[in-house]
Amino acid sequence: MVSQTSLNRIRLFYSAYFAAMGLVLPFFPVYLDGLGLNAAMVGFMTGLLALAKVVAPPWAGHLLDRQPQAWAHRFIIIASWLAAVAAVSIGISDHPYILTITILLFGMFWAAVLPLTDGLSVSVSEADGADYGRLRAWGSIGFILTSLAGGLWFSESNINSFPFVLAGLMVVLAISAQGFPTLQHPAESEHGQDSFPRAFYILLAIAFIMQISHGAYYGFFSLYLVENGFTGLQIGIYWVIGVMAEIILMWLWSKQIQQAAPTYLFSTCLMLAALRWFGIGLTTDAVWLVILQLLHAASFAAFHVAAIAWVKRIAPDNRHASAQGLFSAAGFGLGSTIGIMGCGLIAESMGYAMAFYACAAIALFGIPLALMLSEVRNKP
Repeated sequence: MVSQTSLNRIRLFYSAYFAAMGLVLPFFPVYLDGLGLNAAMVGFMTGLLALAKVVAPPWAGHLLDRQPQAWAHRFIIIASWLAAVAAVSIGISDHPYILTITILLFGMFWAAVLPLTDGLSVSVSEADGADYGRLRAWGSIGFILTSLAGGLWFSESNINSFPFVLAGLMVVLAISAQGFPTLQHPAESEHGQDSFPRAFYILLAIAFIMQISHGAYYGFFSLYLVENGFTGLQIGIYWVIGVMAEIILMWLWSKQIQQAAPTYLFSTCLMLAALRWFGIGLTTDAVWLVILQLLHAASFAAFHVAAIAWVKRIAPDNRHASAQGLFSAAGFGLGSTIGIMGCGLIAESMGYAMAFYACAAIALFGIPLALMLSEVRNKP
């Protein structure tokens, strides 16, 4: 049953989840840098969070496709509590081997819960008219608040509190999931689980390329700005500008984006992503950075809203949890892992700007794949 209270729990979940991301993306590399790790090790440790998304979401999705939806809710609650414990563990040791284990565990528990919630949100949107983009926009609001607050709070003397603030947000995830709505679970076919069509794997490949191209941004944008003399508050503001563009698009144009032809939409997003990364590598001029950050509406928001919707449309009805898990693994998992770790090596040897140039070139490789989706249509 879907009530306003249960929808508010989804909104709270997204707010807390992306509030955590609003800390992790700008300030986790800074936290690791404060432990004395070099750029390559920062890239490796940050990439572990993405690597966890390769394993955890597909496994959880495959397991829960076969179970009642209440099991997915319980899984989200337990995984969120375990993520809180792992976050605390990150804060009590700076030994590289222990950090590697605790960061990977945190990443796996954290990664497993979002695709399950996305799948639920898309189903709720279709059943009751609660637009997915507007539900998801609450996550962007949480991201903004913690990016700004983090810029003010996580000075050199306070950065050590980062893991414990992260743990608190994981507790909020666990509490919010206790009130999630429950929808009817699709029946499994007589021959077991249906196979994914060719278009689904093309979409995974596009997501993979798009997320590789975000490697320099998610892994090193903050350090790139620090190197060029920006303060913590200024860095937080630039992250917020990008997310404000994301919120506006999700709130006003989510339905139109989800109905657009996938070939046109994904090709445009990839082209604008390439322009964004090339521009950031070319200049750190304050005005140009504002303009380039507005392109986050295309490189992330429009791409993500459309992709989540098309994953559900393309996948068989009894494979939705697996489909969302595989999408997360291909893009936010494997793509981000390769992108961040690869850009760490490039940044260490050739500088941050060269990492952004490489990402611009990578984004263009996704356009031919997007053109292969020209015959994909909505399910009747």
